[in-house]
Amino acid sequence: MMMRVLRRETARPSLRQLAEAAGVTAPTLRHYFGSSRAEVIAAILEEFLKMGQARLASAAMTSAPFAESIHEFALSLVRGMRHAGPVRLGDAFAVGLAEGLLDPAIGPSALRFMVDPAQQALQRRLDEHVARGEMIEADTRAASLMLLSPILIAALHQDQMGGSACNPLDLEAAVAGICDAFIRAYSREREKP
Repeated sequence: MMMRVLRRETARPSLRQLAEAAGVTAPTLRHYFGSSRAEVIAAILEEFLKMGQARLASAAMTSAPFAESIHEFALSLVRGMRHAGPVRLGDAFAVGLAEGLLDPAIGPSALRFMVDPAQQALQRRLDEHVARGEMIEADTRAASLMLLSPILIAALHQDQMGGSACNPLDLEAAVAGICDAFIRAYSREREKP
């Protein structure tokens, strides 16, 4: 069922198509996941989150200095977005965002299971840098969104949206530039005379 929702050659799958992909009937799917398509999609997004828990836990922690840590996080995210495992993180994000934007009943689940966990992992990392005195005092929730958003958009642009074919970008160089700008804005070093 997860793989069916990831297939991009067709329109968003119906509840019946999701049931077929799971090898069950729609009533069976409803019995286990709820009566609506939104509840089934939420269960799939939750499963994506479970698959990424170890990566999120790792992303939240660092012993590296601020600048190195920011680059490390961003590069790890980009590589995760592109990694060809059972489910590519980029594909999971694309599904979560598309479903969440197209269906207001799915939006909160897309945030809860896809966007917010990534943002919260980065926020915990930034909180650590603030506590160590490497990062200026700031709203780390907002700061994490400012770093995460352009990286996600750049990765989705290149891979899931076909930008690598019609508008190629050196993704790692672009992400390095995003990180450098973030570091200049938030590093405690900038406050020194």
